[in-house]
Amino acid sequence: MPDLKDYLKNQQKLVDQALNRFLPRATAAPKTIHEAMRYSIFAGGKRLRPILTLAAAEACGGDLEAALPSACAVEIMHTYSLVHDDLPSMDNDDLRRGRPTSHKVYGEGMAVLTGDALLTEAFTVLAETSPTPRYSLKDILLEFSLCGGSKKLIGGQVLDLEGEGKSLTKAQLIKIHENKTAALLTTSLRLGGMSANATPRKLEALTNFGYHLGLAFQVIDDILDVTQSTEKLGKTAGKDESVNKATYPSILGFEQSKKEAARLTKKALASLDVFGKKGTHLDGIAHYLLDRDY
Repeated sequence: MPDLKDYLKNQQKLVDQALNRFLPRATAAPKTIHEAMRYSIFAGGKRLRPILTLAAAEACGGDLEAALPSACAVEIMHTYSLVHDDLPSMDNDDLRRGRPTSHKVYGEGMAVLTGDALLTEAFTVLAETSPTPRYSLKDILLEFSLCGGSKKLIGGQVLDLEGEGKSLTKAQLIKIHENKTAALLTTSLRLGGMSANATPRKLEALTNFGYHLGLAFQVIDDILDVTQSTEKLGKTAGKDESVNKATYPSILGFEQSKKEAARLTKKALASLDVFGKKGTHLDGIAHYLLDRDY
């Protein structure tokens, strides 16, 4: 899909430029924390979540510039979650996005502070979002804070930690990833729609799209964790299996997991009918994620 690849590349560049503007300079005092924040932010991520924010705004007839604060905020929140997930007390990983993780470079204490600083900065950036007739800044901030809190993103990580070494059911696994993975993808899309003053019908469509896409994304990630090399993944391959973590392949098997990813993606795509041609890029991104090499 050459057109989609160009789109993703251009949007990634747009997001990177905006992140560079929004974040404190690496030379700002105290220098170490700002260097560490930028180290993790600019470690080469694909910017999937902010690109979904921009594509959702586009699908709702919005302006990309108006969606950029929300797009950058979700990427900053996502990066904070990775910095903390990689800590020795969490998933204990030494590699992220093809580079040594934050705690390997700056030490564990500084990595904790880096994650804290990134999460706080995410709200600072989000506050730059302009309200629309349907959505006040309070609505936007509440959407974001609920996603990152104990009932969603952090709650999913709690369930993930508590599930290590245990035999989980498919329903329990879905509960983890509804919160740990799908919630931030869904919020990324909803914030894009809100920046474009989306109608309730379109916002609901984005919600359904994000939920099913997020779960499909996780199924595929679980498959890739055991089928791809560390070099290709940019993170330690086989990590889930090494800590006896429940995954879709461990519960459903490989072939059934592939079918589950395809089923979830089909449900996600069905949500886009309301957008017509304006949903083309959302459709393309969903196919792009499903077609990642197994």
